[in-house]
Amino acid sequence: MTPALDERLSRLKTELDDHSRIATYLGLDFERPIRSLGDGYPENAISWVGKITERILKQLWRHHDVPGDPSGKSLSELIKGCRTYISSGTVLDALGDIQRLRNRSAHDGYEIAEEDGLTAVRRLLDVLVWFAGTGSAALTGDVPRLAPLVAKKAEFLAGLYLTLGFRPAKRFELSAHTVYQLFSREIGLRTEYVELLLTRRIGELRQVLESTGGELLQTRLPKLTRFLVVDETDAEAEAFEDYRVVTYDRFMDTVVDLETHLDTVTEAHPALDAVPAQERLPLSADLLTTDERSNEMTLSRLGDAMNLLSEVALTGGNLLVVGRSGSGKSTLLKRLVAAGRESNVRRYRFYFDMSLKRKDESFEDFVIRTLADCMAVETSRVFDVFHYFARSGSVVCALDGIDEAVSETTLTGFLDLFAELSEILSADSAVIMSSRVSFLEDSPEVRRLLDGSALMSEKLVQHLHAQGVDPLKIPRFSVLRMHDIERGEGEADSSPLELRLSAMLGMAAPLPELLWTHLERVTAAASLSEKFPGVVEYFGGAALQGHTTFTLIDVFNALGIDCFEGDQLTFEAFKLGALFRPVDDGRIAFRHSAYQELLSAEHLRHDRSAAGRLLSEQTRAFLHYRSRHDSGAEDCILEAGTYVVGPSHHLMLRTVDRPVRFDRHAVTVGRYKRFLAAVEPEGSSQWDHPEMPPEQTHQPWRDRLAIPDYYENAAYEDHPAVCVNWWNAYAFARFEGKRLPTSLEWEAAARGHDGRLFPWGDDVDLDAVNCADTWSGRPLVTYEVWKEELDRGGLRDATRVPVDAYPHNTSPFGIRQMVGNIWELTSTVIEETGDIVMCGGSYDNPFRAVLASSKGLYRRRGASNVVGFRCVEDLG
Repeated sequence: MTPALDERLSRLKTELDDHSRIATYLGLDFERPIRSLGDGYPENAISWVGKITERILKQLWRHHDVPGDPSGKSLSELIKGCRTYISSGTVLDALGDIQRLRNRSAHDGYEIAEEDGLTAVRRLLDVLVWFAGTGSAALTGDVPRLAPLVAKKAEFLAGLYLTLGFRPAKRFELSAHTVYQLFSREIGLRTEYVELLLTRRIGELRQVLESTGGELLQTRLPKLTRFLVVDETDAEAEAFEDYRVVTYDRFMDTVVDLETHLDTVTEAHPALDAVPAQERLPLSADLLTTDERSNEMTLSRLGDAMNLLSEVALTGGNLLVVGRSGSGKSTLLKRLVAAGRESNVRRYRFYFDMSLKRKDESFEDFVIRTLADCMAVETSRVFDVFHYFARSGSVVCALDGIDEAVSETTLTGFLDLFAELSEILSADSAVIMSSRVSFLEDSPEVRRLLDGSALMSEKLVQHLHAQGVDPLKIPRFSVLRMHDIERGEGEADSSPLELRLSAMLGMAAPLPELLWTHLERVTAAASLSEKFPGVVEYFGGAALQGHTTFTLIDVFNALGIDCFEGDQLTFEAFKLGALFRPVDDGRIAFRHSAYQELLSAEHLRHDRSAAGRLLSEQTRAFLHYRSRHDSGAEDCILEAGTYVVGPSHHLMLRTVDRPVRFDRHAVTVGRYKRFLAAVEPEGSSQWDHPEMPPEQTHQPWRDRLAIPDYYENAAYEDHPAVCVNWWNAYAFARFEGKRLPTSLEWEAAARGHDGRLFPWGDDVDLDAVNCADTWSGRPLVTYEVWKEELDRGGLRDATRVPVDAYPHNTSPFGIRQMVGNIWELTSTVIEETGDIVMCGGSYDNPFRAVLASSKGLYRRRGASNVVGFRCVEDLG
């Protein structure tokens, strides 16, 4: 054994001896790994470290009543089961290193060096330090002297310094309410020390010290920092000149410069305090919580939005705030964070404007960039400390605009983002997120994800476990749904942004018109009206590319020096500054993202070259508004061009290559009977699909008809042809010299150039469509409510109506009844399964399933009372 190794082993043995009480209590032999290293068998040392770690985790497992018997569990299974109860990232990393080293040592082909064995022992010490610092006699066998609350405080402080890279050097429990802790860490050749005395009051500490002769404070170790942590300070604190006296609830001030962070928030968002508190508009909201039995989101409270938000955030819990653009979500979150200055409950609150997170930037890097200037720790430790605070429930974490931080607004995009955010979720976390994307509230998959139920995405479950979080232990996410502000009888309700712009501009109008007017007036006031088309092209096009922040050099290169007073490239000299706010690194962003989304919608009206790009739901809504006066074709012709398609969480631009003429109505019983009469004499082989099964006929599947004489009774001649399959539809279309539309053509024809939600527009109108809600007489908001209505027989009378009914259900191209009544088959085939895509929803589907983007899959041979079709004719 070399002298250097001998010295390191001696030091490690001394540190292990500090935990001899744990060894005795759990029946562990800390000598074995040291002896194995001294004998030159590092692989044996690693094996012993693994066994010791397993024994410690089994103790933790039983103490917290983790389901299952830990006795037969592997190390990896024990780590996974216990991670929820370990807040310190340092300890989690140590467990991971021990597992990795033991796996390597147990497999042939890996050379295990002395350094690997030493690393394993060092990582074991990290685990032991944390284990001893839990303050739980049930875990460590110590005399139960500390009061539970004091033990919890001591554990939090110890975990913080472990996160900062310190190791506990000494710990003495002096009384039930007083504990002494000494920490050290090596920085190069220098050793740093931190000394903590945690007690209730100064007078009580004096009594304790007198009983011990005061020797505890006479240590000659150099102290970089000495803290006396008390519940409350008094005049006697001045007597402890060597100590910095702080109260426990303000101890985080030694690490976090909260004022700097809050100043950054208010400076970046000056509108926060622009309106006096007594003049602020009251914001109301619904609080939706998850029913424990059905997992459905149900309305639990209605009231002042700030009160509801504060109640959830400060009593412990996670929350999603949803509302349309300009509904006051950002202001609400910023006020919640700013109120931390005056609060003693979760005083430390962090605000993150997620719209400023760069697309290629991880959440960890974004946190570091945001908080580095307000944390008194090394930059490399910023996220670790924030992570520790968030997981321990010591802070409120407000993530504003998470829908603007995803790489793409799809379920996959949100899952990827949530996987990163899972790092800060725990049983004690208070994470407040906001989003304008209703998909987050409406999607069953995302609701399950937010609810923390067993039905959530397996991918996210794995990420949560990897971060030491038991998904079932995460508090269920509540949803705060923002309301518009009531304007009075006869006036439409408005969002706070609409009211503010109305007052500023002296006009009452919908949000898109107000934003557009403000854009025009600011541009005109800056004598830049001739550059307005360039503003639309540059900023609108940038939004479609995912760019939401800009340097002044970017703006200069795009719009010219005329946009700056005195040729100075500064924010103060920027003539359009009234529309923007400064952000970090000398960049600027719009004061409200709605401005840029309106510009992107206007850009799309005149330039559809961004085909394939994903759009936000707000951009789509603005496009619909800006295009409302555009002329539309009324002769059922879908022109070649680029159209907005896809569900709200996956909006995109897709190109139709050639024009087609749609049937104005779905194929009726009368039309289909004429086809049957024509093919009866000589057959249909000239029109049949080449892959159609030989036994297939074109007769309707009469045994399935809900109305037995549907094809014989003249009363149904103008009703849609149903109980026919895809082979029948294909042959019928060819018989008429036509074909079935693709699913892209069908959706584009239903939505028009503006990507509307329904053929008639964006408004919910139960009088315009034949669907389940119409027959029920009430909105069937969720699948569960619809299923309940179906099961109780509330939809027994629902049926098809004539194809020319509901005249308001007309697309911009004059095509009738494209949603509701019946699903319509298309020519689009899913290659992997052979299934056919159908569109539009039917009479027994709830309103939310009869959007113009609604799609389903159907078998080619399938036939149903709710499925029919219409045809198209190629024009070029």
